[in-house]
Amino acid sequence: MAFYSGKTIKEPIKKKSKVFPIILATITLIGVGIAIILSNKEVANRLLLYRCYWSPHIVSQQTSTSAGTQPVTITPGLEPHAIGKLLQEKGVISSANDFLCYVRKINAGSKIQAGYYEISLPVTLEQLIPMLQSARIPTTRIVLPEGLRMDEIAEKIGAAMGTENTIKKFSKQEFLALTTDKEYLNTFEYTKGKQSIEGFLFPDTYDVAKNASAREIVDLLTTTFTQKIASQPRFVSSGTYTPYQVIIMASIIEKEAGKSYEEKQTVAGILEKRIKNGWLLQVDATFLYEKKNWKAPITIQDKSNNSRYNTYKHMGLPPTPIDNPGLDSVRAVLNPKESPYWFYLHGTDGVIRYGRTNEEHLRNISLYLR
Repeated sequence: MAFYSGKTIKEPIKKKSKVFPIILATITLIGVGIAIILSNKEVANRLLLYRCYWSPHIVSQQTSTSAGTQPVTITPGLEPHAIGKLLQEKGVISSANDFLCYVRKINAGSKIQAGYYEISLPVTLEQLIPMLQSARIPTTRIVLPEGLRMDEIAEKIGAAMGTENTIKKFSKQEFLALTTDKEYLNTFEYTKGKQSIEGFLFPDTYDVAKNASAREIVDLLTTTFTQKIASQPRFVSSGTYTPYQVIIMASIIEKEAGKSYEEKQTVAGILEKRIKNGWLLQVDATFLYEKKNWKAPITIQDKSNNSRYNTYKHMGLPPTPIDNPGLDSVRAVLNPKESPYWFYLHGTDGVIRYGRTNEEHLRNISLYLR
């Protein structure tokens, strides 16, 4: 049985929550904030900068799809972010941000060395960073054939040294200035008091640092000369020539004889015999030295000029070497081969012909030079 008390019973009213709008507003503000942040490129880049922390595979990905070797020079004082940009510009890496993030992650910024690098591509960041901690000076191979003049040698070296401006120190002008510098010439035993170092820049194959100076290269060539030529038996006391005259004669042999050592010896014997008997040498190569052109024609006017390099008019040797001879030409001068010949010529076919008399020589001219 129920009893009614007479009181009105009211249903409780549910109050609206104050927490939800706060959460919604917060999310909205965060979204707006993120949008604003992402619209700012600098901030966005900073966020991207740290993505290597949550994407570890970045460091093991190949940073470039290119193959080959890319030279890169890191100059002193370059910050890691600038190094990253440089590497990206050179095509070594695909992202400067990934590079910088990884450098910071492993704390390698202070370990990267300034210097020259030749980086083999493709490469990963994991492989690249250790590479950049051991800079080296690159070398270049310089091939100097026998019989070049000083100016030709300067051109050869300049071409081989390349154009990497941040490491290149070689100057052709400085090189040529040194070859005629009296003070420098007096420091080298065989050119004291001479007018140039022509003849003493030894022809050989050299591996030279790309940042080598002109002075260092001249020193290298003359040091090699001393090692390979000055050590030859009878170089200092041949009985016929002074050491300087040996090199003058060898420089003539280099141009007047072929590559055969026996031919060089025979021509050396002929020229020595002519000098000892008061004959003119009458070699064309000395004219060509003055012309600075080994292929220039020899004219009648050339043979009548009064130059000391005119061996058709002046007795004995020219005043200086006419090129930088090799070892075989020097050895041929020191060990000339006796023969009955007084004349020689190279025919249009390149073969040498000898003559015992002027008549034989004239016949060889008519047969093999016309």
